[in-house]
Amino acid sequence: MMLRKETRLALLAALLVAGVAAAGATEVGRMKLHRKPLSVERVKQGKVERAGHRATALFNPEHFGDGKYVEKITNFEDAQYYGEITLGTPPQKFTVVFDTGSSNLWVPSKTCPWYNIACKIHDQYNSENSSTYKKNGTEFAIQYGSGSLSGFLSVDECAVAGFDLQDQIFAEAVNEPGISFIAGRFDGILGLAFETIAVDGVVPPFYNMMAQYNIQPMFSVWFNRNASQGDDGGEIVFGDVDPNHFTGNHTFAPVTREAYWQFNVDSATLGTDLNFCDGGCPAIADTGTSLIAGPTKEVAKINKALGASDAIAVECKQYLGNYLPDLIAKVRNLSPMEVCQDVHLCDKFSFTAMSGTSAKLSASARKLLAPEAATGANGDSDICQLCQLVATFAENALASNATDQMVEEFIEHEVCDNLLPASGEGVVDCDKLDSMPNIDFVISGQTFTLTPDQYILKVGAAGQYECISGFMGIDLPPAAGPLWILGDVFLGAYHTIFDFENKRVGFAPAA
Repeated sequence: MMLRKETRLALLAALLVAGVAAAGATEVGRMKLHRKPLSVERVKQGKVERAGHRATALFNPEHFGDGKYVEKITNFEDAQYYGEITLGTPPQKFTVVFDTGSSNLWVPSKTCPWYNIACKIHDQYNSENSSTYKKNGTEFAIQYGSGSLSGFLSVDECAVAGFDLQDQIFAEAVNEPGISFIAGRFDGILGLAFETIAVDGVVPPFYNMMAQYNIQPMFSVWFNRNASQGDDGGEIVFGDVDPNHFTGNHTFAPVTREAYWQFNVDSATLGTDLNFCDGGCPAIADTGTSLIAGPTKEVAKINKALGASDAIAVECKQYLGNYLPDLIAKVRNLSPMEVCQDVHLCDKFSFTAMSGTSAKLSASARKLLAPEAATGANGDSDICQLCQLVATFAENALASNATDQMVEEFIEHEVCDNLLPASGEGVVDCDKLDSMPNIDFVISGQTFTLTPDQYILKVGAAGQYECISGFMGIDLPPAAGPLWILGDVFLGAYHTIFDFENKRVGFAPAA
């Protein structure tokens, strides 16, 4: 999962069930999928609220026919998709992201420590309750774009999309740091990338599907982005393609590196003015990334052309708006530290609920703090430092006879737009979607167009909405990047075939 996979958007919601094998024939389990709306507040917090109401798994076995194995997928307001697998005997259920950007299967472990919140609020594998469990014990650690985890390897039966995989090696996660794993409505991740990037040389589940069931070496993915079709989130078909979910023919691009599903994009343009892939660029098809991610500088150009404001800057201004009038009034009579103590943003109080908004002060911003403002009872707190920074700005501006309004505008611009590090994600004006240009990706000579309705995510409820750019900046290590990651925003518009036998990726308009 590149990214990723920590976006500030909401993650996932609902489930799927695997089919059961009958004598002489294979039935494939399907289940209806659920779509839950995002709230504006969740977007501000940057993640879907964790845990809460877990989606109800609905069992709806039905035969797909012709040897096709179908894994139904859940759509959480176009933010991410996941389905259900089981491990062990009797089966223990888990919801997992089917991720073409990684190659390992992992789920939370019953042995995780009590303080590991991400583990404790999700389903956990208990080896003591499985008669088919086999010990491995090899240490396991994997880094994702949105967080990392560690644990150890185990072996057990794995049921997914009608397959009963024998002796599947997977990881029991005991340490899942980062908000993405806490906020996620998924339990674990099932990697569908190439074996070459599997941690500890583990054989991925898809490889075992091919070896144990002799299916066609391919799988296809359809992500349903059409809200009018109710709660149907999509499906993955292992070993075949469902013709009901695309129109026309697939255009195939050869895999250029057997690690991720990587291929070349000929060009990519925003309208007629901006070519952000001039001369071609490498890309991957990544079902585990919600947005389209790319080099930060190029994404900044795209979001600027769309008139987007940085997501952190927008939240920062909303946040400061709650405190600035009172802070400016107090700074006339108190020092910056005293002001921040008086409004309870410094001193002994801890306000972790607000840390997501002002989270990361850049080093340059901290250097602007006066020496006396850089220390205090809670001097290491980013909230406290941000408050002192704002109070110092206000103090200096007021001393120069600036009006309160001028101070507020100055602080919002300097702190939120210039000093805080950019999030790489943009917020756009929902009323301007009709005037935004299309985006064209050219792959193997074929143009794949995204309209504003497809590359802008509109999230919210009860008449309150925010529109989020589908482009996010991510700078990958030199060994992997620069790289464009075509996540769910692109894959939702185009049905995708991952052809393992011929080492190619194919795209056709989704239906």
